Amino acid sequence: MKHSLVINSQGLDIWRHTASGIELEMKLDADDKRAWAKFQDWLVGERRRCALVADLPDERHAIERLPHTSRTDRLQLIERKLAQRFPDAAFTSAVPLPVAPKDGAAKLVLLSALPRSSSISIWLDMLGETGIQGRINVPRLTSVPFLVEHWYCRQRTFPPQCLLLALGAGGMRQIFFRQRRLAFSRVITAKAATFAGSIPAYRDELTQTLAWLPSQRLVEGTPPILVLAVEADFPLLRELIPSPNSAMDFIDIARCSGGDTDILSLALRETRHGGSPNYYDCPQLRRVRQFTAARRAIWAITVTTFAIGLASAAARAVDAAHLRQETEQLIAEQRKLQNELEKLGAEAIAEPSADFPDDWFDKAENLVRDAGVAPIDILQAVAGLLDKAPWARLESLAWKKLPTQGLAESVPSASIELEISLTDNEPPQTAADRLASSWQQQHGSAMKAHIEPGMARLRLDTTLALPSQEKVP
Repeated sequence: MKHSLVINSQGLDIWRHTASGIELEMKLDADDKRAWAKFQDWLVGERRRCALVADLPDERHAIERLPHTSRTDRLQLIERKLAQRFPDAAFTSAVPLPVAPKDGAAKLVLLSALPRSSSISIWLDMLGETGIQGRINVPRLTSVPFLVEHWYCRQRTFPPQCLLLALGAGGMRQIFFRQRRLAFSRVITAKAATFAGSIPAYRDELTQTLAWLPSQRLVEGTPPILVLAVEADFPLLRELIPSPNSAMDFIDIARCSGGDTDILSLALRETRHGGSPNYYDCPQLRRVRQFTAARRAIWAITVTTFAIGLASAAARAVDAAHLRQETEQLIAEQRKLQNELEKLGAEAIAEPSADFPDDWFDKAENLVRDAGVAPIDILQAVAGLLDKAPWARLESLAWKKLPTQGLAESVPSASIELEISLTDNEPPQTAADRLASSWQQQHGSAMKAHIEPGMARLRLDTTLALPSQEKVP
C-alpha cells in the first residue's frame, strides 16, 4: 500500500507511506465545496492501491454469545443480532472470537458497526466509480481498532487480556483485548482545551469502564491497564490511576514495536504489514472486486485462447512443412525411377540381343524390387486370389524369376512368397486349404502353406507362369 485514506468526522485525509514514515499528503474537509473536485483530481492521477480506514468516534462493538447451531442458522442468527444492535448501520462486521473455559458451549462473536454511514458513503461512491474504471484499487474498509488489534497480536510481551488506553489530541481511546482479540472499543472526546483539563473526565470514564467490563462477563476481576502515550506525558497521566491497587503500565508509543508518535500512525503502519485485519462489508467495494475479477477472467480467457490458437497454427505449419518435404522426396524418387526405366528401354532398343527378354527382365526385377513393386502379372494373380478371400489380408509379397532350361519352348515363371494375416477368426488350416485350392484352379500350380503356431498368419509359397515373349531378332 502506497497510500492510506482515512475517513474521520471532519472529512477524509490522504496519507502517503514513505521509507521514512507516514506523511499527510492531502486533507479534505467534508464542508469544503471543492473537496469532491480535489479528491476526483487525485483519483484520476496515477494508478494506486490504497488502504481505506475509518477513524470515527461512534464506532460500536459488542460481543454476542450464540448457541451451538449449524452454519446456516448461525449466519441467520448473526444477521438478526446485527439488525437488533445496529438497526441503522450500513457497514457492519461479525468476527468469531476464541472461547475461554468459562464461556462454556457458547460461541462468541464480535459484532461491529459504523453508524454514521452518510459520512462514509459519499467517499465510497467516488472510490467505487474510479475502481470500476481501473484507476484505483481499494480492497477493503477497515478501522483503527481493527488495525490496533492486528498490531497487538504480534506484541508477545503484552498480556493477552488488558485494557489499552491510547491518548491523543482528539481524546482517549479505550480498547479491551480478550485473549489478544478485540472485544470492546470506545472513544472519549476531549472535555477541555488542554490535556491536563481533560484528565478528571478521563479518570471518571476509566472507572466506569472497569466497572462495566465484569458486568458484561468479559473479564473477571480488574484487568491490567496499558497506557500508550509519549514519554513526556507520563507524569501527568499517573493521575488516571483509578485506585492505588490498579495495575497500570505506561508504554512509550514511539519506542514500542511498530509504534509511532500517535495511535493513528501506529494503526496506519499496519496496512503495510502482512496478513489481513478485520474489515467491514461494503457493497460498493464488493462490486468493484467482482467487476475486477470478471475483467481479469476475461483477459485470462482471451490470452489462453490466443495462446492455444497460436500453438495450433504453429503445429499445423510444422506438419505442412514435413508433408511438403516428404512430397518432394517422393517426386524425386519417382523421377529417378522414370529415368532408369527410360535408360533401360533405350539400351534394349539400341543393342538388340538374342537374350533380350531374360536380360531385360533381370534388370527390371531389381528395379521393381527396389521400388517394392512386383510385375503386373504377379500383382493381378495375387489380387484375384484375395478377391475371393475377404477374410485374408496381404502383409508382404516377395517374388523371384526362375531360370529357364535354355530350351526355346521353355515357359518363363516366377516363385512367389506371400505372408497373409487372417481376420474374422478364420481357422489357419482351413484358410490355407481354401487359398491353395483357389490358386490351383486359377493357375494350375500347387501352393504350400506354412502356419505360424499360435498366430493367425500364413506364409504361402507357389509359382506362376509368366507370359511368354518373342525374342528380338
